[in-house]
Amino acid sequence: MRNAFRFLAIVGVAAVVIAAVTPASAGCNPAKLASSFNEQGYAYIDLGAGVSNTQVVGGFWQAGAPGNNNGTYGPNEWLFVDLGGKLSMQANLGDARVNGCPAGKLVVRLSTTTASPRFMTLTAVEGDCLSSTVFDFRCGRATGSIIPSAPIPRPQVTSSGRAGTVVNLNINLPSTAAGNQGDSAGAVASYDIVRATGADPGRGAGGWTLVTNVPAAGGVPGTASFSADCSNPSQDQFFATRIVFADGQKAESVSDSFRVNCNPALAEPRFNVVPKKPVGPKKGINQN
Repeated sequence: MRNAFRFLAIVGVAAVVIAAVTPASAGCNPAKLASSFNEQGYAYIDLGAGVSNTQVVGGFWQAGAPGNNNGTYGPNEWLFVDLGGKLSMQANLGDARVNGCPAGKLVVRLSTTTASPRFMTLTAVEGDCLSSTVFDFRCGRATGSIIPSAPIPRPQVTSSGRAGTVVNLNINLPSTAAGNQGDSAGAVASYDIVRATGADPGRGAGGWTLVTNVPAAGGVPGTASFSADCSNPSQDQFFATRIVFADGQKAESVSDSFRVNCNPALAEPRFNVVPKKPVGPKKGINQN
């Protein structure tokens, strides 16, 4: 378990490293730290069992001014696996790859690229808790707290019907409010329903194209209706959810997908036919 002496040592070393490596052209000069631990306490980030920093994508931005953001300074560099397999965070906002100098309120979005992907958002106000961390994500949490994540919701097909080469779909999306571990600046704003053709390209958002946007202020449940183009019966269609946050920010990963089988069946859900149980005497058994 962490202790105050270790906090002071880590924070002191971090300050020396930042002073040594931060160039004059960096956005925040002097640099600012955004962290989930400091000399006052610590909190752990839980994005699922066994998830490492190399399986997490995302970024941070200034609430209301998204142009001040992490740039190309990825979470694999400011998250690390800590005690018990959970994640801790310490980002240097003076890194040369950061765009601008985030100030006021910092919002962090994180999601995993694993199967059954999860996400969370965090917010911190500059200077709160008067710790050595400028943006203190431990602030307001008991020492040793686990900050939980939530699933990125897979679209749930409620009905489907084929009309020629088109499959019409109706879907539900459950609430994602549990993924916001900050205030309203980190809340879910809407859901993008995205599509891939021929094969599921994985959980990275780059392989998917937008179908429709579903408003969901605060992460409330949503519904949508859209069509799958099955004009090429050899090309199945895959659909997934991408979360959209405040300030137009989007998750870098998407949910698990569902598949529309264009030849010849309808879309999921598929129903298993349960065979009828035979009635009457079984063959080969003497009932006398």
